Amino acid sequence: MQVKKNNRAYFLLLLVCAGLAAAFFPKGTKTCALKVERRASKGGRHYTIFRQGALRADFVLQRPSKNDTSILLCIPAAFTALEDYSVDGVHISQGKIYKKNKVNRSIGGAVMIVDGKATLFSTKKGALLTDSLLNKIAGKKGALFQQIMIVQKSAAPSFKDSSYFQRRAIVDFGKGKIAVVESGESIRLAEFARDLVELGALHAIYTDMGAWDEGWYRDPGDCKAATIGLLRSQTEKQTNWFVFKK
Repeated sequence: MQVKKNNRAYFLLLLVCAGLAAAFFPKGTKTCALKVERRASKGGRHYTIFRQGALRADFVLQRPSKNDTSILLCIPAAFTALEDYSVDGVHISQGKIYKKNKVNRSIGGAVMIVDGKATLFSTKKGALLTDSLLNKIAGKKGALFQQIMIVQKSAAPSFKDSSYFQRRAIVDFGKGKIAVVESGESIRLAEFARDLVELGALHAIYTDMGAWDEGWYRDPGDCKAATIGLLRSQTEKQTNWFVFKK
C-alpha cells in the first residue's frame, strides 16, 4: 500500500509541475539563450548589453541568415576598406588567413576567437600579429580581426574623434564574461569608452558603426530577429560579422 501511495504522490507532483510549466511557457512560446540587459550610465546615457553566456562566438565573412535559428546575435565587426570594399587589416575566419601581409598598424586592438571563446587584446600597433600567432590561430580553426581597442585594463584612452554616432563594442567584463554593448543614443567615442568602464568593462574592442551599423539579435522571449542600428544605409556593403551562436 505504501508503494501505491508514493506512486500516486509522484504522479500528482508531475501534474503540478506540468501545470506550472504551461503557465510560464504557454504552448507555442519559444525561449532563447541570449541574455539582454538594459543599463544607464550616471550621465543618463542608455545601453543595451547582449551577454554571450553559454553561447559561442565566431567571426564570419558570409552574411548570416536571419532564418538560421542557431545564430542569436549578428553585428558588423571589422572596418571595411573603402578602396576595394574588403575587410580592413589581417583577419582569420574558419581557420583561413586573409591579408596576412596587410596588418593595419594604425589599429591597436584585435579579437581572437578559439573554440567559441573570444579574447580581446592589444596588438601593440600590429607588432603582436606575427606569423607564429596567426598560424597558431588558423591551426585551431579559429578567427581573428583587427579593430580599435577603446578600453584596456579598465582604462579608457583619450580620443580625438568628436563625431556623434551610435556606438557598439565587444566587451570583456572580466573572467571571460563577454558581451556586446550598444548605446541607445548617438554619442562621442570618448563618452562611450568612459561609460563602458563605468559599467565594469575590463577590455573593449570597437565594432564597425555609422552607416554600416545594421545588425540583429533574437528576442529572448519569442526568438524573433530584431534589427539594431540607427543608420543602416550601407548594409549591403558590409563584409564581415561577429556572431553569438548556439
